[in-house]
Amino acid sequence: MEDRTLGVPPLALFMAFLSAVPLAAAQGEQNFERWYTASAYISFLSIPIFSRSGVGFGFASSNEHVQGEERMVSLRFLSGSTPESAHGLNRFGFIQENIEQIGRATVEANYFGLMTASGEESLADGKAALTAKTRDEVPFVAAQAVINRETARYSVRHMLLPSSYRGSNADQLLRQVQAEFRFPLPDRQDHSEAGQTMATFLNSLREAMQTDGADYDRRFVYNGNTFRLHAEKRRDLKTGEELRKAALTTSANAVMLMNATIRNEKTNEPTNFRLWFEAGSPNFLPLRFEFKPKSYLRLVFDAEPAHGRQTLSLNRGIEP
Repeated sequence: MEDRTLGVPPLALFMAFLSAVPLAAAQGEQNFERWYTASAYISFLSIPIFSRSGVGFGFASSNEHVQGEERMVSLRFLSGSTPESAHGLNRFGFIQENIEQIGRATVEANYFGLMTASGEESLADGKAALTAKTRDEVPFVAAQAVINRETARYSVRHMLLPSSYRGSNADQLLRQVQAEFRFPLPDRQDHSEAGQTMATFLNSLREAMQTDGADYDRRFVYNGNTFRLHAEKRRDLKTGEELRKAALTTSANAVMLMNATIRNEKTNEPTNFRLWFEAGSPNFLPLRFEFKPKSYLRLVFDAEPAHGRQTLSLNRGIEP
């Protein structure tokens, strides 16, 4: 599911995860989630000219179940703009991964992803998108895959969907998109390949945060293309203190900054991003992350305190 918005898997949807109803953890099971509020920073020739908070939201969740040597991991992420605070701009994305491991080796993985397809490449394009008349339908691109040790099966769909969809009715949107995949047609992009790497995007990010050592390097597959994630980690006491004051951590010294680059091995196109997480915490989900989907636009997602957040209506997984 490549889109010119990023040129890599939907990082703006950075990550993954949508089961908004808290689950009671069974024995050997851990469940975590975080809500995020997005702020936008626009610059021209590297000079900041505009900023606004509350332009979007994010939701990330992780479910991990361990029984003996077997481990099942589900990672989800939903993000989108808040049109009322973003001059009517409506952007939306979702991705979910399910990973089955024996020991630390992945034996099967699947993912499902969906995002609006936007084509703004310059500041002028961005302004035009903000001032354009609202359309009844917007373009979306969706992808799903099932990967095991022998084969990888991929499907892609491009479609026009009602512009009325928001995070609040994401379950309806995802059900409609899933229905598209149930009817393969000759002109649709469905194919299988052999010999693919078993690593996936979100799970690679999880491993990068949880792995000991300052550096992390991993190849992963997304929709038949291979990418390389390289990450470097270090303590960030200054940001840690800021996040401590925001009641997101109790220890500023535990906050780690991860500078990361994802590079498309076919086009060599890089995408850089940063995230902050709490080292040693069972909840590895980022406390903050930021990236630049466009040269003129930087988005920062800050986690919200756990109290006072309503849950989404989508409360069950997506099966590829």
